[in-house]
Amino acid sequence: MGKGRISFTAVDGFGELDRSVRDYINKRATATYKQVESRVTTAVREKIRQHLFSSGTTQSILNGKLRSDFGLTYTAAQIAVNSIISHVIDNIKVSIKYSYKGANIAIFSLDLLPLGMDKLSQLPEGNYISSGKYGGGDVTWLTWLLTRGTTVVIGDFYVFEGISGTSRSNESVMQRGRSGFRVEPGFAGTENDNFVTRALDPIIPEIRDEVFKTFIEALT
Repeated sequence: MGKGRISFTAVDGFGELDRSVRDYINKRATATYKQVESRVTTAVREKIRQHLFSSGTTQSILNGKLRSDFGLTYTAAQIAVNSIISHVIDNIKVSIKYSYKGANIAIFSLDLLPLGMDKLSQLPEGNYISSGKYGGGDVTWLTWLLTRGTTVVIGDFYVFEGISGTSRSNESVMQRGRSGFRVEPGFAGTENDNFVTRALDPIIPEIRDEVFKTFIEALT
């Protein structure tokens, strides 16, 4: 989905000092790489977990308009949110590459969701089979939320709210209508701009600082 790259640069790009600095960092970083990787990955995952859980979209899935619109029970919503967050934080790749050319000494790479949104949107917790007096079908609500934007995803139906005790969400039902159903614009997302990417983008500087801090601590 996204990649972050951080370069550590030598003070002097030429000569014996440069080679000495590179050799020193190479030896120290090699010896402590597993420690650095583990610490950075743990810190990054926790930051992402916190930001994803606290996002407005996540909270709406748990107990708001999205839960109602998608016809989710409280239990189904909680299970889905846990699965979404777990998938995101489990698909983070942190790597380090040593540089022997130019001024760069080492480059840390952070890859978030390297397989893109496909695997995330296809989580089994993100869909269910609906049935009712007008028929039924697959409700792939997570795919709608992550990739379909504000396009109509169900034609000839709309969400009728304020009905208690007659649906999975206990708050609303699908009714036949001309307008069709689409994800609420304030929550709607596309492949490259959705509630996951929007939750992660603001913390990229924090992640960069954490990587730099951990790398320096490992070398001192």
